[in-house]
Amino acid sequence: MTINNQTAYLPAFGNKPGQIIGRNTITSSFLEALSLPIGHRNRATILIGQRGTGKTTLLLEFTDLAMTNGFIPARVTANDDMLNEIIQAIQVNGAKFASGSKQKVKGFSVGALGFSFGLTFTDEAEVQLGFRAKLELLCEELERHGKQIAILVDEIQPNSPQVRALATSYQYLVGENKSIVIAMAGLPASISSVLNDDILTFLNRANKVYLEPLPFGEISINYSTQFAKQGKSISAGALNEAVLATKGYPYLFQLIGYYVLQYAQETDTISEEIVKKAIGTSKRDMVESIFLAALNPLSEQDKKFLEAMSRDHDESRVADIQDRMKKSRSYIQTYRSRLIASGVIASVGRGALAFAVPYLGEYLRNEF
Repeated sequence: MTINNQTAYLPAFGNKPGQIIGRNTITSSFLEALSLPIGHRNRATILIGQRGTGKTTLLLEFTDLAMTNGFIPARVTANDDMLNEIIQAIQVNGAKFASGSKQKVKGFSVGALGFSFGLTFTDEAEVQLGFRAKLELLCEELERHGKQIAILVDEIQPNSPQVRALATSYQYLVGENKSIVIAMAGLPASISSVLNDDILTFLNRANKVYLEPLPFGEISINYSTQFAKQGKSISAGALNEAVLATKGYPYLFQLIGYYVLQYAQETDTISEEIVKKAIGTSKRDMVESIFLAALNPLSEQDKKFLEAMSRDHDESRVADIQDRMKKSRSYIQTYRSRLIASGVIASVGRGALAFAVPYLGEYLRNEF
């Protein structure tokens, strides 16, 4: 039997898997937001999560939902040319709806500016108008054709002039009653910095979505269904081992499912040995794709804090970390707060911490 593993699980960043599990509440909320009144807080969504928690997957799903509900999407990754990319994406994706328009649109204080045809700006408008003015003209022109705009930005960065320009333009256009929705996604530390920006405090009113682990029950149902579709049987014990090994982490869910099917190509039965092998390979894949990416931005003192935590095989008590590092209480609290904000660790009770990234503690203990 030929295994169509590539369509079952896609453990790569930037891909949209064949199906999304455990996120129905989030996608339903975004879909509902598309029909809410202009200015409603849910028309601005901020996805917050560590690498591998499915932020990009959700933005891809949001893009599809927006397109099927009368919105022209502009999906970009935050970068220095992001504002131009947003304008260009709207022009490209909306061109077929406004291709017959040749009407000049009154510009702002710079005179009679607008579009030469479709959504292409006149030379004068291209030179003299900034991002916000261009975006407003596109909103107005597309509204004439019954279309709205959805802007979706991945990997939001703090202290970015482009992010500030986008967010303040969104706030202004909402005030002008322009129909536009926005969704942004980023790492916890980046989003925390953006929300604490003095200029962008209004974003705190946005719908903030913290990406929690996937429910084990939904992972189990998905694995059972997908394995069966590939003609594979799996015992309850092996299935349970695979499910628990994911820790509810979306990227691990994809990785383990992928490798289970890879290692089961020559058999119709998925054994516990195959599952163990798939789990081991998945953990090693996490080193380059997740662990190093999470650790590299941290300071040496941050890493020493994590190494002190890693001596515990489960939760860590803050008092024990302080004793191991032989530092003051205020010092420990400072790095505790920094690492929680970065999304690498989490508070799991009074005076207790745990790694937010699955298997990071094992990696720091050199256990694989």
